[in-house]
Amino acid sequence: MRATLQATAVNQTTVATAPATLVIAAVPERTNAKYGERGMQFVYMEAEHAAENVYLQAEAINLATVVVGAFDDDGVRKVLALPENTTPLYLMPVGRPVPGA
Repeated sequence: MRATLQATAVNQTTVATAPATLVIAAVPERTNAKYGERGMQFVYMEAEHAAENVYLQAEAINLATVVVGAFDDDGVRKVLALPENTTPLYLMPVGRPVPGA
């Protein structure tokens, strides 16, 4: 699955080599139903907050991560068998830091 997910992410090697890749995704209709046209702003803000917490926690336990935003949405949905109404927002490979990187 890692190699296939890497292919959806413009072949970024960290997606395939990290022990884990977190996927932050949303179902925008849920937020839009409550907040209307501002809903997507809230979706993006919450994704950013979640990603920041992943960065902080990774650092706290001597791991590294990076936000990957260059990927094919439909490809990620297919690889992970996500419902069509789910929008992947970030991929975050997590693993041991690479010395000198």
